[in-house]
Amino acid sequence: MNRFIIAALPLLIASPALAGGVVPTPLEPAPVFVEPAAPAYDWTGFYVGAQASYADVEADGTINADGNGGVYGLRAGYDLDLGSTVVGGLVQYDTGSIGLDGTTTELDNILRVGGRVGFDAGRSLYYATAGYASADTSDLGSADGYFAGVGYEMFLTPAVSLGAEAIYNDFGELDNSAGTDLKATTVGLNVNYRF
Repeated sequence: MNRFIIAALPLLIASPALAGGVVPTPLEPAPVFVEPAAPAYDWTGFYVGAQASYADVEADGTINADGNGGVYGLRAGYDLDLGSTVVGGLVQYDTGSIGLDGTTTELDNILRVGGRVGFDAGRSLYYATAGYASADTSDLGSADGYFAGVGYEMFLTPAVSLGAEAIYNDFGELDNSAGTDLKATTVGLNVNYRF
């Protein structure tokens, strides 16, 4: 009889599992929250945009006069992102009618062709810009010179950026002025589409 009890003991111990008892199930791992990666901003590529600026204009020489007002225009360029540095080229064209006080002369448009180099701060770009500048007036002809300035640009989306610029323009002597130099300082905002 003892042999029967000893032989039946393993069956008695296992009987709850065999009779539909509780069988432990493996635990599933808790879900892991992965924070989405911040978008990577790359300044490399072409862009086109629009700009609006306030211009302070000064004529010195045979005509001494000042004027100020708004100009607006278009811009296009290409940037190359080298890591912490961005280099690029740009073209800007502004138009407006800024009269010089006490004269019939108006500044009609400004053309700039130049380059820029800046510090890549990820979503932001701080830069210096310089190059060739030309201005046309209503009755004293045109003048060719240079421009230099600083700017800031920030991505609003991976394809759209908003910028601000302060630019000094020294156009040199106007063609039909008998010795009048034209200068202008512009401060403005721009919006750009990058592709």
